[in-house]
Amino acid sequence: MKQFTTRQIVLLSVLMEVSITLVHAPTQAADYAQQHAYWTCAIAAILICFPIWAMLKLKRRFPDQDLLQAIVSSHPMLGRMLLAVYLILFLIIFARDLRIITDLVEVVLLPMTPIVVISLIMLLTLVFMAKGGIRTIVSMTEFTVPALILTLLTMPLFFGHNIDFSAMRPFLHPDIGGVVKGSWRMLGYMADLIILPFILPGRSYNARSAWLGHLIGTVFMIIIVLLEELVIGVPILSRLFYPTYELARQLQLSDFLDRFDLFVGALTVPTLLTKIGVDLYVISLTVKRMFVHIFGGLMVWPMGLLGYVCSFMLFSNIVQIYDFSREWTVVMIAFFVVMPFVLWLLLRPKPEKDSEHHKPSGEKQDSTGQQVSTNQQESQQASRTGKANL
Repeated sequence: MKQFTTRQIVLLSVLMEVSITLVHAPTQAADYAQQHAYWTCAIAAILICFPIWAMLKLKRRFPDQDLLQAIVSSHPMLGRMLLAVYLILFLIIFARDLRIITDLVEVVLLPMTPIVVISLIMLLTLVFMAKGGIRTIVSMTEFTVPALILTLLTMPLFFGHNIDFSAMRPFLHPDIGGVVKGSWRMLGYMADLIILPFILPGRSYNARSAWLGHLIGTVFMIIIVLLEELVIGVPILSRLFYPTYELARQLQLSDFLDRFDLFVGALTVPTLLTKIGVDLYVISLTVKRMFVHIFGGLMVWPMGLLGYVCSFMLFSNIVQIYDFSREWTVVMIAFFVVMPFVLWLLLRPKPEKDSEHHKPSGEKQDSTGQQVSTNQQESQQASRTGKANL
């Protein structure tokens, strides 16, 4: 029995691939690729197909375990060292996303509220979300992601004369170097999709849900970037920090609905919070897999506060996140594109010990064997009951 349905995994994939990417990655793509910025989404998506394929092959070997469990059960010592590196990586992603949504809320919704207070309010929401477990996050995804997609995809019906197709000219003369640079920036955000195998068991993260979610997320990104080019224009788009919010501001249904952007923002913020909740959940789950006797729910608050501090220490303003995207893509390629192939080559299910045939039946196994069997029993129980709380 699978823990999650295909629809839930698809929506979760769209959430991880699209939500944070929409904030200001289209600006960087348009800055380099100009009118062919939508190409960058397709190129980045093609590159992400390779680690998805490797993850699917790897998850077949561990159908009842998430990737964090598989790493520790296959190589207890080296696996924990690798998880420590991934813990730092997940912490930086959480700090980056928290800083992005904090600045967005300050600019759009709460300009008079101190940014420290806004970030604390966001952190409080994220902590309760992560403590509820992956089930709570998936339930929120089933509400926020469809609402956001329907809202943004129905916007072209109301733009009308605001769409200018001359912004796409020339159609067949792309700047290859600019498209490559734009794809480089886009990949650093869209690669967050690879976080899902770390928290989902192999029976849930199957080929159908993974590829369908990736396809829908890519098509959605291409449509949104195209709309931003046609409505806002490439010269202005390449100079905005929040192009999707500016796209919503261009929509005026009537004299009484001239602030439709507030409605779009009210749907966007919960979606971004749900994505950052996944970041905090995977951080707490990583600590739990590293130290078996630690209750993961107790680590949500400390890890959340640590990420809160890092969001201000690492990024003093949104401009630093904007500039850091070039170097950050190198890290994402190393750990989310190349490392899945390394894990696919190295990780194998741990066989039963041959010493069982030579020891009396009542003799205890060593602590490592007990730990592996305990992890497997926990994951199998979670798959049967549908619960995956920390």
